Amino acid sequence: MKLPELKRKFRNRYVIRIAAGVLTVALLGSGMTAVAVQADTRSGSAKTEASVNTESKDEGAAKTDDGEKTGTGKKETDTDSGLSDLVSVEVSDKEIGKEESVYLLCDADGTVHDTIVSDHLINSDKKDTLSDSSPLSEIENVKGDETYTQNGESLTWQADGNDIFYQGKSGEEAPVSQKVTYYLDGEEITPEELAGKSGKVTIHFEYTNHTSFEETIDGEKHNVKVPFAAVTAMVLDDHFSNIEVKNGKVENNGDNTIVIGYALPGISDSLDGLDSDFTEDLELPEDFEVTADVEDFKLDTAMTIVANAGSIISMKEGDASSLNQMVSDLQDASGELKKGSKDLAKGMDSFQKGLADYASGMGELYSKSGDLGKGVNTLNKSAASISKGIQSLDKGLNTKMSDAEKKNAQETAAKAVVQEFKNGKTKEVADQIYASLRYQKNKDGSTADGQLYTSLYDGAYSANAAEAVYGEVVRQVLLKAAGQPADSKLTADQAAEAIKSVYAKGAQAQDPTATAMYAVTNGMTSAQLAELLYAKSGARDTLFSKTQSTIQAQLAAGRSNGQVSAAVEKSLQELSLKLAGACESAASQAAGSAAVSGAESAKKTIAEQIEAVQSNGYSLVTGSAALSKGTQSIADQVPTLTDGITALHKATAKLVKGADKLQDGSHDLSDGMLEFDEEGISKIVNSYNGDIKPLTGKIQAMLDAGEEYQTFTSLADGVNGSVKFIYKLDAIKSEE
Repeated sequence: MKLPELKRKFRNRYVIRIAAGVLTVALLGSGMTAVAVQADTRSGSAKTEASVNTESKDEGAAKTDDGEKTGTGKKETDTDSGLSDLVSVEVSDKEIGKEESVYLLCDADGTVHDTIVSDHLINSDKKDTLSDSSPLSEIENVKGDETYTQNGESLTWQADGNDIFYQGKSGEEAPVSQKVTYYLDGEEITPEELAGKSGKVTIHFEYTNHTSFEETIDGEKHNVKVPFAAVTAMVLDDHFSNIEVKNGKVENNGDNTIVIGYALPGISDSLDGLDSDFTEDLELPEDFEVTADVEDFKLDTAMTIVANAGSIISMKEGDASSLNQMVSDLQDASGELKKGSKDLAKGMDSFQKGLADYASGMGELYSKSGDLGKGVNTLNKSAASISKGIQSLDKGLNTKMSDAEKKNAQETAAKAVVQEFKNGKTKEVADQIYASLRYQKNKDGSTADGQLYTSLYDGAYSANAAEAVYGEVVRQVLLKAAGQPADSKLTADQAAEAIKSVYAKGAQAQDPTATAMYAVTNGMTSAQLAELLYAKSGARDTLFSKTQSTIQAQLAAGRSNGQVSAAVEKSLQELSLKLAGACESAASQAAGSAAVSGAESAKKTIAEQIEAVQSNGYSLVTGSAALSKGTQSIADQVPTLTDGITALHKATAKLVKGADKLQDGSHDLSDGMLEFDEEGISKIVNSYNGDIKPLTGKIQAMLDAGEEYQTFTSLADGVNGSVKFIYKLDAIKSEE
């Protein structure tokens, strides 16, 4: 594509993108980096490794100063790698055929004493020959054996499909010159005089853009300059301290300090007519300065790279949105930041309130930590006592009762029964027995003479009937004991089984009295059970014989019915009293026996219960021991815990203090973002709308000048080029 076509394309489709690009270069110039260049000093050898352009994919051989091949393939030095990254050309629709690196070897004050040009002819089509134009002297192939023929400035290289790397010397002045001035303690001094001196040293770099192109902008002629960007780098050793930089930055890599400065010479001249509001926001420096305290001054070198900013800008279609959209996005982003900082301040207020509650709780915990220690110690002692007591209880439960303990238990139980009968229990039992023997209830609920009474009264008693009467007496005694009515249809055996069942259930429930009664009566017949309830220990008469003799005596007397009735009543009353006495005696004996067996059973049951292993793997005995051990472990950790609480309390105080500062900072940020939006972003937007839009023509013209400046030397017809300049200052050292 021809240059006029490129210009039309720039002005029409890409003018906004180009404006955005050059402003980006201007604003971010400090992000560019410089690298060291290995070049000969004033002796002026043209065969410098730095002159080898490394962007080619050609497989050649690099030459040393002796002209000897050192290897095949791409020779890539630190210098060319850094320069390639710095000034790589990414302009669409433009194929670069010649890349040029100009090395300017300078005195310490910036005066150029040697200019070495390294050219790279790119053979993208793998042609056999390449045409070139060059005014250089001492031309030499530095990466291969290809030869050339020359006719004036026209060169024809026998490329054989390869890229060509060659270099030569030039006497022309560079488009940008640099002047380096040195000051010691505020007074200007020559580099030679400064060597070995100590004090406050200032090194001032000033760059001058000598280019000038005439461009037409809105029908008017304007002079613009090529938009060169200059980046200077120097490495300072430990002789330098308190380093300060104007239009640059300082980086420390541990062993040395790297100082990088930048300038954009001539751009402000090309953008003349800018409003003051715009120029205040946009810095376009044309110098760079470093100041430091120095002991025994020396400077190995300083490197400067000057690149055409126009060739850095990518203009591929779709690479960036329009500048209008960028400004709109900037305005929207600023609004979001303003809102976000305000929300952050509110959030910090809420956080501070919550932290205050936490600090209050932490203070209370700290104040109670002493009580915690006392409480744990008390718990530990109590747990030890509980464990000791349970161990003693378990030992006692597993020890058999002594004879004295058994006798004491029996006597205590018997006395309790006797005392209960003395308190009216005998009469109560006798009345109950009498009522059961004397009366019976009919089916209609009425009361009538009982069967025993009727039999006695009718004189129906005989030797054979005595057994039947006795059997009824036994049944009535057992029915009463079983809690059944006198007219119950239960037999004596059924009533006896009911009573024994009650004793068995009581024994299962570990009731001492029931246990004893069950042990005594378990094998008795119904008659024996009734006799037990009637007779007392050592009685001579049984229930049957006493009943028989009494009835026979009364019948033999031949008394009247009244007498018989009275005798029967008296007999029944006496029988009731005797049965009640038998109950007292049996209950006393049973209570004594049950007290011993119940105590033994209870001890065994309790021992089994406290020794039973639960699902957690512990019994009450082993669990209490584990509890005691655990509480001792807790008690041992209490000092650490209280120390931790104390440390946490102190840390909380620091956290609160830090949060206070953070809260203040969040409000400062919110206020600052508001001010930034109103005084910064709004001002930039207003400046863009009022100043930058009208100046896009001037920016375009400057970029056009940058596009037109493609070589320091010359180009063959139809070949596009790119060029960069590398300046190296001579070292400043004291005489040895």
